[in-house]
Amino acid sequence: MKIRVHELAKMYGIANKEFLDILNNIGIEVHSNLAGLTKEQEDIVSDHFAHIDDVVSNSAYIEEETMKNNIDLQEADDFLVDDHSTSKKKKNNNKNKTENSNTDSKSKKKKKGRRADFVVKKAEQGPEIIEEDGMKIIKIRGEITLGEFADRLGVGSSEIIKKLFLKGQMLTINSPISFELAEELAMEYDALVEMEEEVELDFGDKFDLEIVDKSEDLIERAPVITIMGHVDHGKTSLLDAIRTTTVASGEAGGITQKIGAYQITKPTGKITFVDTPGHEAFTDMRARGAQVTDIAILVVAADDGVMPQTIEALSHAKAAHVPIIVAINKIDKPEANAMRVKQELMEHGLVSVEWGGDTEFVEVSAKAKLNLDTLLDTILITAEILELKANPKKRAKGIVLESRLDPKVGPIADVLIQEGTLKIGEVIVAGECMGKVRALVNDLGQKVQTATVSQPIEIIGFNEVPSAGDTFYVIQNEQHAKRIVEEMTKERKISEVTRKTISLESLSQQMDSANIKELNLILRADSRGSVEALRDSLLKLSTDEVAVNIMQAASGAITESDVKLAEASNAIIIGFNVRPTTNALKEADSNGVEIRTSNIIYHIIEDIEKALTGMLDPEFRENYSGRIEIKKVFKVSKVGNIAGCVVVDGKVRKDSNIRILRNGVVVYEGKLSTLKRYKDDAKEVVAGQECGLGIENFNDIKEGDIVEAFDIIEVKRTLK
Repeated sequence: MKIRVHELAKMYGIANKEFLDILNNIGIEVHSNLAGLTKEQEDIVSDHFAHIDDVVSNSAYIEEETMKNNIDLQEADDFLVDDHSTSKKKKNNNKNKTENSNTDSKSKKKKKGRRADFVVKKAEQGPEIIEEDGMKIIKIRGEITLGEFADRLGVGSSEIIKKLFLKGQMLTINSPISFELAEELAMEYDALVEMEEEVELDFGDKFDLEIVDKSEDLIERAPVITIMGHVDHGKTSLLDAIRTTTVASGEAGGITQKIGAYQITKPTGKITFVDTPGHEAFTDMRARGAQVTDIAILVVAADDGVMPQTIEALSHAKAAHVPIIVAINKIDKPEANAMRVKQELMEHGLVSVEWGGDTEFVEVSAKAKLNLDTLLDTILITAEILELKANPKKRAKGIVLESRLDPKVGPIADVLIQEGTLKIGEVIVAGECMGKVRALVNDLGQKVQTATVSQPIEIIGFNEVPSAGDTFYVIQNEQHAKRIVEEMTKERKISEVTRKTISLESLSQQMDSANIKELNLILRADSRGSVEALRDSLLKLSTDEVAVNIMQAASGAITESDVKLAEASNAIIIGFNVRPTTNALKEADSNGVEIRTSNIIYHIIEDIEKALTGMLDPEFRENYSGRIEIKKVFKVSKVGNIAGCVVVDGKVRKDSNIRILRNGVVVYEGKLSTLKRYKDDAKEVVAGQECGLGIENFNDIKEGDIVEAFDIIEVKRTLK
């Protein structure tokens, strides 16, 4: 017979609401105090309170562990008080003493997992001053004030201020000094200055989330393969042929514009593929792909050869220190030349095995499905040599490949599991985002209960959209996750405030750039990664004269609030792979806000480039026409001086701009008032012809003066 929740709560002397929270925390999901619990669930509750009993009796142990891990003692006391109150009834229940003794060793093991330890580690920093061979070396990290530098030098601040004042620099004790100035000052006191880079600990190391693997727990895992290469060289088509699906047909313009990860199963093992976008706008996303991979497949079209993005992808793979397999695609084409590809790649350090190198080259055709098995066998052999292993037993860890906000489901993250096994219901944290895993969807669109090492999976359950590239960890409990998120948020706010602090030099630079024309934009895209790629691409278009100012960039549909912001800031809304809502369309129409949407990223970039080009100030260039030498000056009453001349070079038109040169020095610039051949008006005169001319608003012409004619033409401006 089932026992009611409220009856158990009464038995343990706990309020119904608190008891419901306890049940949910230990994995028994109930929503009412009238709900009935099975015998198995009742045993779980009993074990839980037996464990708490043990924690109370061993409070000294907890206090010691608390001190070790820098936890606030008050929090530990609160933890114990809570445990006392919840276990009061249980302690008086003598019939469970035997059960407690039987589970004593078990509960001791659980203590570590249950303890709400929270650690924030900082990178160890060396001494600020060291002595080497009798020479004082001062280490500088980041910005340093004059006063701090004087202390490290061991001299008075006033002495340095005076020294700088005599050199024409007026600084105070709190003035920041540049590294160059610090070097200059140190030399005067027989000291050296070294710039020490601040080491930023990884997310997992900072919060002590990494777990050391035991060698007996490590098992072989599937290799993670990244497909890289130039745009339109057939990366997605190759993956499509391997998976026998039609990914490429769903991509606009045949270009992959999101990261996708897929797993295939062969008789000899599993392989996980990460498909990276090929367009140059997705450099960062492609770099992210290289960070998570074990082996890189460099796809080169046999008819095109090595292209700029081929070299770029190659550099990413080399930077990630991963083996590279070259897939020469499109060998079924008549103009295919695999030998040329091998020769071109040799110039970049990739030498074929058959030519004495260590890079595997496989000639394939995605379209004709040629040699695909050979490519897969090459991948599995390479993976076997690498001896890729991981521990599936520990708490899961992975990397966020892509993330987006679904209006119906909420935040969704596409992740790759790198360690451990992820289960539904576990608490996860990634950067400033946390949550509980509500659903797991594999690459085939099927809902699953667990995801293990090297498996791509879609997680539903984050409270916010995590950033692509973030590492996620499974955390012991929600309290621990909340404190990590709070710490990360605090660090971000501190860094933002630090960035806003400006020196005199940066203030001067800001004033210099005050005349820059800005194009305000609001960006919306279908995913977080696409937003980043689009923003970075557009910001690269900025020059010294015109700049792109991103007012807001987010994933999701274009909304009314976007339109209102655009109206207030005189901005244009750019949508990539998204559309405005009906209300947003109406709002934009009534307020005259422009919305540009496209599903091809380089169309957007071209449009913005044209807009910025139109904002550039016109540039004018002088075009030399000809020269006239003044031979004789005649005074004509009521008219002024008229010059008798000969054209010595080029030609001169009546509407030309002119300048008068006297002994090589410009004495006047203006226009001609008259230009005559004998008694007739002339439109233009050419070299060797004689003519007469009068100058507008200038009467001081003399024999021997040179009249130079020129035109001002407008030059078409470009951003580059």
